Amino acid sequence: MLGGALGVLCRYLLTLMIQGKLQDTELANFPLGTLVVNVVGSFLLSFLLQDQLSVPPVARAAAATGFIGALTTFSTFALEADQLLRRDGGWFAGSYLLGNLLLGYAAVLAGHWLALWLGG
Repeated sequence: MLGGALGVLCRYLLTLMIQGKLQDTELANFPLGTLVVNVVGSFLLSFLLQDQLSVPPVARAAAATGFIGALTTFSTFALEADQLLRRDGGWFAGSYLLGNLLLGYAAVLAGHWLALWLGG
């Protein structure tokens, strides 16, 4: 729980800091802060879950699920895609990547549509 609280706080502060630096630039509307936390979270999760590190299971779970999970769920998505690629090949990994992107975006569109429909 503490890891989750810290992860959320870090995501919020990093995003504010990064977007603040872009405020008066052409990239002001580009979600660079989100992109950065997603990439950082992917790196941290991959690093933390390597067998070569002797991290106690409780600490690993707290950091991976709590802190990194709250920092970004994208890191889990990226790690799972890599695991699929290594274990089952490109078809499964590609389907997973494309499915998440397309279905995720379709869900966003459906949410917008439902909100508009309910709002009258």
